[in-house]
Amino acid sequence: MNRLSKLVTVAVMFLASFAAMADEGDWYIAPSIVYTDDDGDRLIDDALGGIQLQVGREMSKRWSLEGLLLYHDIDGYPEQEHLELGFNAVGKFLPDSRFSPYAIGGLGYLRADVGEPDFGGIPAAGTTANSATATAGLGLEIAFGDSSWSLRTEWRLRHTFDSDDSLTDLIGTLGVQYSFGGSAKRAAPMAVAAAEPTQAEEPAQDMAPVPVADSDGDGVRDDRDRCPGTLAGVAVDAVGCEQIRPKSVYFDTESAVLSARAKDKLDAAAEVLARHPELKVEIAGHADSRGPEDYNQALSERRAEAVRRYLETKGIDSARMTARGYGESQPVASNDTLLGQSDNRRVELHAMGR
Repeated sequence: MNRLSKLVTVAVMFLASFAAMADEGDWYIAPSIVYTDDDGDRLIDDALGGIQLQVGREMSKRWSLEGLLLYHDIDGYPEQEHLELGFNAVGKFLPDSRFSPYAIGGLGYLRADVGEPDFGGIPAAGTTANSATATAGLGLEIAFGDSSWSLRTEWRLRHTFDSDDSLTDLIGTLGVQYSFGGSAKRAAPMAVAAAEPTQAEEPAQDMAPVPVADSDGDGVRDDRDRCPGTLAGVAVDAVGCEQIRPKSVYFDTESAVLSARAKDKLDAAAEVLARHPELKVEIAGHADSRGPEDYNQALSERRAEAVRRYLETKGIDSARMTARGYGESQPVASNDTLLGQSDNRRVELHAMGR
């Protein structure tokens, strides 16, 4: 188990390195049980009972990066212990659906400790094989209602590269996934519609070679900062006010019902709006181009109204929010593909001013 703890430490270091690159999304953790259909040359039994842990970060609506740690003690002739450490990319085909299929692939490391079989009463020495691996497969994530929990199952091919022999195993897993924290901290930024100060607004001392203080440390000097006292570490716009996050939430086909993921993102936006009661926002609903134009117009209005009502339950005054539907008139992607249609089924938040 000492080797296992060391691999966990390495996995955490991997995750910390790519977390800083993320622009939006949630962290998640996914423990699973493992079934191994091994390469015949390993001379071990196909077995159920291993343990796998995946810890990841959503880099966008469709893409995640994750670290993988697997341990399996497998009976056979001789018995083997497998420790796998991997770094994978996950691409979702239907990210806004309750049933979300995905593809997974990446690189890793496999340590196979081979036991000591008894040959005619004379035990042979055990061996250890350390190999680079490549993995690829398919999976399915099924959301549990509006909670942060989901069911996750996948089937992947793992190929090991060895100087003497290359082996290919099939790995099946079934487990749960829990998402936490990320959307409230690092959701996709939304630019706040605030005008740059005009020349007339700038005081005469701007031209003097005297440094101007930045009291709250947000990168915007005090003479331009319209929101002094901004919390440390938050992203701000050109005039020092915290950006609203996220910009968009997405909907299933012909639906105006908010998903659990959409609610998580709106919770983050509500926190920003609560900190800045002077800020007003337009809630803009959109639809893809399937169906009659008047139907899509009404659907976009229902989506905008659903977001407005949800933000109102989070304590945001309805007088600060304007809900409008734009139907199919403002696509952000091609409606000729399923992925493009998914991007167009959205509601956007636009700052209207202070």
